[in-house]
Amino acid sequence: MDNLSEEKKELIEELGVYFETSEDMSPLSARIFSLLVLSEINGITFDTIVETLEASKSSTSTNLQLLQTSGIVSYCTKPGDRKRYFKVDPKHIVTRLEKKIEMWEKERKLHLKVSDFKIKLHKQQNTFSETLPGIQFAKNYSLFIEDVIKNLKKLKEKTSTLINEEQS
Repeated sequence: MDNLSEEKKELIEELGVYFETSEDMSPLSARIFSLLVLSEINGITFDTIVETLEASKSSTSTNLQLLQTSGIVSYCTKPGDRKRYFKVDPKHIVTRLEKKIEMWEKERKLHLKVSDFKIKLHKQQNTFSETLPGIQFAKNYSLFIEDVIKNLKKLKEKTSTLINEEQS
């Protein structure tokens, strides 16, 4: 069990560093989120979070509140138990996917504007050709982005379906 505990600590740290940058989280928020990602769907108690991360109660409380306000973490209670059990909010992954889709759609629009501008420029200079490397790249990159968006939308749909099935 010690090897698994050590592996869990290392993974919490690795995930924490990733979430600090990718999700713009504070170090403790990122570690709390990482711990919740690695925990069972039933959630874990405040005391378990404090003990596992060796963090102060006040810092843990502040960061949990921040994660809840952001819609990243939610809690549930169990009959006959006064404790709150924290877990990753199931809707968070769908929200993340929506943001990624939005980001790619913006990038695609900007890319198409740049591409259209370059085509107009080349036509104005009488240097336009479909085989220009920049024109070829623009076409291929635009198709790539369309595929990314399509796949992210499929992933979002399937994830939403799974979440709805789990909650029923």
